[in-house]
This record gives sequence, structure tokens and C-alpha cells, in this order.
Amino acid sequence: MQRLILACLLLMVLPLGALLPMNTASSNALAGITLLSKTVADRQHTPALPFTGIAVSANVPFSDAPSTAFSLNAAQNFSYVNLGLGATHSGDYDYNSQDFRLGLALCLGDFVAGYTQHLFLERAGVDQSHQSWNSDLALAYRGDGYGYEARVMNLAKEEQELHLNVSTKIIEGVRAGAGYVYAKQGDGGYRFATSIDLAENLTLQSSWQSNPSRFGAGLKFKLKAWDLMYSIRTHSALNLSHSLDLVYVW
Repeated sequence: MQRLILACLLLMVLPLGALLPMNTASSNALAGITLLSKTVADRQHTPALPFTGIAVSANVPFSDAPSTAFSLNAAQNFSYVNLGLGATHSGDYDYNSQDFRLGLALCLGDFVAGYTQHLFLERAGVDQSHQSWNSDLALAYRGDGYGYEARVMNLAKEEQELHLNVSTKIIEGVRAGAGYVYAKQGDGGYRFATSIDLAENLTLQSSWQSNPSRFGAGLKFKLKAWDLMYSIRTHSALNLSHSLDLVYVW
């Protein structure tokens, strides 16, 4: 029952424009500007990703351990098509939710167009349950010097969000991105992020967003085909969020 009460409180505290969760270390460090992301873990946040591999993620929102979200994402290329699938589970006996998803991305050079279908299951208490079908649509250009992305989350739903992002390479190993989120319900917000290669196997990513004002930062360690990333994200009224990604790339 405590988890159910906490979930209701979070929905009242958080602005409506920030309700869609970010369950990976990469997305929390970059405030959702996935143009700077190079991990299959973020396939759950945008369908326009060309990367392959398998990723396991854990996100502890606002340091509330029982509300931890565990995610599994995988993707494989078949000629010009990238097939991705994944699942996320969060919550405990009093309140829990599952997100099962299947996505397709068409990759033509630096252009990527993708679509993801979600089956969202939610249960509160013993008898109360709810399910819904949600869709995401995205188009991105991921060039070496710059990039653009437009994506619609929860297409045709009341919780629909439009994300517009751009990125640019400042110097070799240093990229920056900016974005704006329009929420169908609630106010929009701006986001800014950077990705800096500190060494061959170490990357620092950071971000800031408005409404509410939040900072994010994370370190990614690379070892051959493995990536390990840890990130934190602040909130103006709540505790830190902690996230971890473990990715195997093929």
C-alpha cells in the first residue's frame, strides 16, 4: 500500500510534461537526447536507433528502491531493417507495471525511421488492472557532424509528447545536443546535453532540462564489446535517481 501511495504522490508532484519515464543510464545522463546515445539500451526511448546488441538496465527513481525499473532491450540488423524488442518491469506487490515492446527501424545511410508498438500492463492492489497499446514514431538523421531527430511518444494518446532534438560535433570526441519537448498535457521544456570522450574507453555524458530543473550526469566504461554505464539525475523537489546499463554490442 505504501508503494501505491508513493506512486500517486509522484504523479501529483511531477509536471505532466515529464511523466514518461527514462529507465536507462544513458537517457538519464542525456535528458533523453538520444542523438548523443550509441547504445541499444535507449531503444525503449526512441525507435530511430540503428544499433545492435543486448542491454540490461536498472533505474531507481528518486532513490526509492522498491520502485526500481528493470529493463531488457535487444536489437539485430537484417539488411536495411533493425528489429528491436524489449520489456520493462517496475513496482512491487501493491503497484507494478510492465511494458512489452516490439520495434522496427529502417536504416538508409545516416537516416533512420522507426516505429515501436508497446503493450503496457498496470496493476494496483489485488484486483485492479489496466492494459493499453501505445505507439512511438521517430525520424532521425545521425550524421558525423550533426544530427536531427523528431519523435512522437504515445502517439494519439492524451499523454502524447513531441520531442525535437538537434546535435553537433564541436571537436573530435566532443558532441553537444539540444531539444524541446512538447507535451499534449502540461507545459513543454528545453533540454541540453553533452557527450565527451575523456579517454578511449571512458565517456562522460551530462545534461540539464527545464520544467522541472534537473541535472543529469553519467560515466560510460568500454571494454571490448561490453559497455557499463552509471548515471545520476537530480530533481528540484525529490531525491536523486540512479541508473545502471550493462550492454553487450555485436
